[in-house]
Amino acid sequence: MSMVSAQPGTKRPIGATVIAVVAAVGGLLSLFGGASVLAGTATGPFAIAIIVVIFGILGLALGAGFYTGARWAWMAGIIIYIISIGLGIAEILYGGSVGFVGGIIRIIAGIIIPAYLTRQKTKSFFGKSRSSPSMQA
Repeated sequence: MSMVSAQPGTKRPIGATVIAVVAAVGGLLSLFGGASVLAGTATGPFAIAIIVVIFGILGLALGAGFYTGARWAWMAGIIIYIISIGLGIAEILYGGSVGFVGGIIRIIAGIIIPAYLTRQKTKSFFGKSRSSPSMQA
């Protein structure tokens, strides 16, 4: 079970709850925004809308993973949120006024969430120990 969720008896840090909510809400907003463009009720590049929908689905999954302390969510969160910085830049450049606001939020989240996930207490919640081979340099 330790591969699926936080170590038994490990208390969820408040920040993990916050990023879980941010990821889930961001996922829902991304799904809504991307679907609006795909349905023709909002304007924006079709390709970016598809990518935003995919990131929306990933956001919902990460929200659940962050909340439960799933081991996979730690690395997936770091990777996805760093990649999302590029999507945020594309949204600012090509996404119109809604994309501009979404892009700013996505860039901020893409910086803050990976930084938070690398804190020792947070890593412990996700079952990542100090002696993890991937953390040795």
